[in-house]
Amino acid sequence: MPKKDIPNRRPCVTTDVGEGLAVTVSFHPKTGEAVEVFMTGRGKASDNPMQDALYNMGVKASELMQMEDAPDDASQAHAE
Repeated sequence: MPKKDIPNRRPCVTTDVGEGLAVTVSFHPKTGEAVEVFMTGRGKASDNPMQDALYNMGVKASELMQMEDAPDDASQAHAE
């Protein structure tokens, strides 16, 4: 599925969600649409397996946000 064309530099907002976790969402500068998400926790990635899980969740969420055409339903999203 084709991805949306997004610029390399975008405005973003970071929110502390508690327990040492933060979520950063970046937005398309022209449309204001959320196009990428980063999730981070405390500690070094090599010291904390949760960092890998947070990174992978952010990558998958970002890929879904950047899809040109969203899947018709959730079952199609699980097919990949």
